[in-house]
Amino acid sequence: MRKYLLLISALCSMILVSAQVQVRNEPRHHNVFENEFARILDVYLAPGDTTMYHVHNTPSVFIVYTNTNVGSQLIGKQSQKGANITGEISYDSLKTPRTHRVWNEDTSWFHVMDIELTSTKQKKNIAVLQNSSLKLLFNKEQVIGYDIELKAASDIQLPPSEVGYLLISKSGSAIEFKINDAVQDRVMKPSHYLWIEAGNNFSMKNLENLSANLVLLQFK
Repeated sequence: MRKYLLLISALCSMILVSAQVQVRNEPRHHNVFENEFARILDVYLAPGDTTMYHVHNTPSVFIVYTNTNVGSQLIGKQSQKGANITGEISYDSLKTPRTHRVWNEDTSWFHVMDIELTSTKQKKNIAVLQNSSLKLLFNKEQVIGYDIELKAASDIQLPPSEVGYLLISKSGSAIEFKINDAVQDRVMKPSHYLWIEAGNNFSMKNLENLSANLVLLQFK
């Protein structure tokens, strides 16, 4: 009997290992953008649905877009439950890789964005931006993160980046973007994003009567 139990345990372990995938290959993590600095995984999880066990081992920024009760389980550990809050932004170095699965315990969809910081280049010494519309969130090896509140009809101009900027919308808003001499108006829904190449002059103006809320990542 003991031999059978050991065999069953070994088979279960093999199944768990074979079921693990890199987070970018997990079906509910949608790769919507990738360049040499960042990979954007837009994650949607329906009520009652569960992800595969997946591996996070790349430094990442997470942005939550829904108020959702979820459960999670590190492989081989007890499950945990918690509430995600719209607008939460966090950075994780993931120096210790995390293998887990997540499920939606709520009655509405769970939406979160996982931005993996993928650059292997030597990091530059980048100065923190100073502007009244910017709130510094974190200053890490690969990236500096800011929360932006762009008040109604106000604008902001950013200095050309040495590496690049990634702008992600947290709220619905209409924004006028100007990159060098090119101007475009865009309706930015939550999780819409814009990559600004290094060396470009960049400014934006809120066309709405309400504040626009965005996240700015300044790469190093």
